[in-house]
Amino acid sequence: MRASSMAWLTIVAIGQILMSINYVQAQTQEDYIVKDLPGLSPADSENLKQYAGHMALDEGKLSNLFFWLVTKKRDQKSGKLIIWLNGGPGCSSADGYFLESGPLRFVDQTLTINKGGWHEFANVVFLDQPVGTGLSFTKDQLLGSMEEITNHFLAFLREFFKIFPDLAQDDLYLAGESYAGTYIPYFAKGILDHNENLPEGHHAYNMQGMAIGNGWIDPLHQYTSFIPFVQKYGIGTPDLISDLTHQQDRCLDDIRLQDLISQNKCEDLVSIILRSSITGNETNPMCINEYDIRRKEVYPGCGTLWPYELPQMKEYLNRQDVRRALNAIRAPDPWGECSRRVSDALRFDDSTPAISLLPGILEKTKILLFSGQQDLICNHIGTEFMISNMTWQGAQGFVDSPTHKWTVEDIPAGEWIEDRNLTYVLVFNSSHMVPYDVPLVALDMMNRFMGLDPRLQNFKSHLDTDTDSDTSDTLPPGGEKIDIDQPGGSHSSNGSALLLLVLVAIGCAVFVMLRRRNRQKKLGGEHTGVQWFPLSNSNNDSRSRGQPISTDELDELVVESGIHDSDEDNFGDDDDDEDHRRHSGERY
Repeated sequence: MRASSMAWLTIVAIGQILMSINYVQAQTQEDYIVKDLPGLSPADSENLKQYAGHMALDEGKLSNLFFWLVTKKRDQKSGKLIIWLNGGPGCSSADGYFLESGPLRFVDQTLTINKGGWHEFANVVFLDQPVGTGLSFTKDQLLGSMEEITNHFLAFLREFFKIFPDLAQDDLYLAGESYAGTYIPYFAKGILDHNENLPEGHHAYNMQGMAIGNGWIDPLHQYTSFIPFVQKYGIGTPDLISDLTHQQDRCLDDIRLQDLISQNKCEDLVSIILRSSITGNETNPMCINEYDIRRKEVYPGCGTLWPYELPQMKEYLNRQDVRRALNAIRAPDPWGECSRRVSDALRFDDSTPAISLLPGILEKTKILLFSGQQDLICNHIGTEFMISNMTWQGAQGFVDSPTHKWTVEDIPAGEWIEDRNLTYVLVFNSSHMVPYDVPLVALDMMNRFMGLDPRLQNFKSHLDTDTDSDTSDTLPPGGEKIDIDQPGGSHSSNGSALLLLVLVAIGCAVFVMLRRRNRQKKLGGEHTGVQWFPLSNSNNDSRSRGQPISTDELDELVVESGIHDSDEDNFGDDDDDEDHRRHSGERY
């Protein structure tokens, strides 16, 4: 073979290696470290170790789920890993991070530490799923069934534990709210099935439980709970009850034909209640908040613009410097709380409601169901109907199980009942988003569910089943902080070694070609048959479809200290984007 041809083939091969280096090196923990999160003080940043970015679910990187891992503050003998999911379908778990169980809150245009963050004793992952939700994206089709969504979640787990193998043996808990009450049982069953039929070369997941708040689990009993709920809380007139009864009959007719996760005629029940609640005049009509009946909102919003921190979240997550800090610059679309495209893709999903999975799951692991008392859309009466009518472990409902009183900081927090692997908690003074309203209450609840000793918390709580004996597996306060970035170091070293080999190979190839060129000059002329092409690892997609910003562009980004004071071009300046905002009736 001619020397020039050999040199060219060498360069082509080197180019392919260079294009793959970025993929190889992206699979290390170091590439996911969150650095210099805008708006977070240096002191808070130092005490908060986080990882975030996109996890590719396939070799072609067509489907990418965005995750945000917050490592635990205090250690214990058995590690805990919580994966938090918001609902929708299609609503971002940034709600969970910034408004509920995450480490940070928006307060007076600044980021402050949430004292009720669930990362006190557990590593917590906030996951945007399915693809198309939040900062997750796909270059393929959106998903149309719970089976597809479950397969994607299991693929995420597999890839996640490759990057964070030190978390693979942690006690695993799935947690979330609302429509996550459908996701989580499907995911839990997928994990348990995986463990029972372990594929060769795969590891079992240490599944220990699932926690669902105001969950959309059992459509039949949730739809039929609206009439008793409005009667109990005094928001139902005789005319409203008559209208609801008529619509409920139509709803039940459809359920008898096919029991689906949602039914259009049944969804109208909430709309009827909201219209009936209108007060005020034509220029300023007000209605109840469907997620917190204590609140009044402008009609027809009725809660879709609540919590009121949402505009700050949207502006913050669409800033280029924030995307850069979160290693999410590849996300092609503006961040929005909920995606209409994702929910529309599931419109014809004929999956069975998740209630059918609960009895089997309860045979193998424990479940916590908790309900904020003031929520309408996934109200506590529906959850209580569901439990009373469910048969598991040989009995129906709770059997001779007392209701326990529960206080946090000497204030009544709720009622607690448990039996045969199932715990139900009615949480006082709270809405659809329990951790938003009562963060310490929610933290105490989750810690107790995971078997942690409440006496090690930095606040007082009491459940009337508490004893003086130490049943904790937790180290005393001040235990060493977990350090999970070391195992990935070998990946980084491998990448550096590969890069060195590539540079040596390039040098050899250039030497061969120059030598050949000089030889040709001496023989009477330059060979012009070889063209030089730049070696590139850039994505072929246009910017609008998620092309990564170049290194030069990233270097020009300025990390601002405030939340909203960046001068950069941001994602999604259109506040009227229908695809990315929550609509009435969504179970986020």
